[in-house]
Amino acid sequence: MASLKKEVISLEVEKSRLNREKSMLVMNKALILYFVFMFVAVLGFVNNYIGRTMLNVLIIMGLCVLIIGTIPYIKTMHEEEQRLNDLIKKINLK
Repeated sequence: MASLKKEVISLEVEKSRLNREKSMLVMNKALILYFVFMFVAVLGFVNNYIGRTMLNVLIIMGLCVLIIGTIPYIKTMHEEEQRLNDLIKKINLK
C-alpha cells in the first residue's frame, strides 16, 4: 500500500514537471518572437525600410507577444505551486 502511494506521488510530481516544461516552451517561443520583432523593427528603421509608425506597431506587437506568452507561464507556475503545496500538506497530515 505504501509503495502504491509513493508511485501516485511520483506520478503527480512528474505531471507537474511536464506542465512546467510545456509552459516554459511557450514562454521561450514568445521570447524568441519578441526578439525577432525587435530585430526587424530596429533594423528596418535604421536602414529606412520602415517608417516611425510601423516601428511603433512592431514594438507594440512584440510586447503583446511577450505578454501573451508570459501569462500562461505565470498561471501554470502558480497552479503547479499550489498543487505541490496541497500534496505536501496532504502527506504531512498522514
